[in-house]
Amino acid sequence: MAKKIKPGPKTEGQRQFQLIEGTEAELADKVACAMALIGHWRRGVRIPSDKHKKRLDLLFGIPPRAWDVEPGANLVEPKKEPRSRSKLASRAKGLDTLGITKLQIDDILDALDDEDLTDGASAKLRDTLAKALALRTRLERDRELLEDRFVREHPEWLKLKTNIIKALEPHPKAAKAVLEAIGGDK
Repeated sequence: MAKKIKPGPKTEGQRQFQLIEGTEAELADKVACAMALIGHWRRGVRIPSDKHKKRLDLLFGIPPRAWDVEPGANLVEPKKEPRSRSKLASRAKGLDTLGITKLQIDDILDALDDEDLTDGASAKLRDTLAKALALRTRLERDRELLEDRFVREHPEWLKLKTNIIKALEPHPKAAKAVLEAIGGDK
């Protein structure tokens, strides 16, 4: 009669879990799960859920990543390359909010030209475009109001306005027309 060969563990997590001592009932109590799951994890029938992976990591030091790699694999996380600045970030350097918004609108319009765009993605982009256009309108209006206020309240303008009004005192009709044109309040 041929001897049945027991297959080895399928994942590093399964291998490490098989080394933990205790009955299925004891381990189920510690992990707070069904006893059947313990047997499934040990035999490689199932892999723990993310919630259980975290619990196994806390209780027994089995990293969640161990359940995704072959037995004996290196569990040291590869160093991530530092993120490069996005294209928008590098193009937006030195721009104000309005300038950045204009760049974003251009990018959205370019993205909408993509023929492979799904209907859902297209709808999201159109919604984002509408919001960006509304923001642009508000920012442009606010800029105009701010510039107008700077001019109207600037000391040099106030002095010039006073001198213009004094110079036109002998000409009441002209003074009235000029005051209306420059938004005078006299």
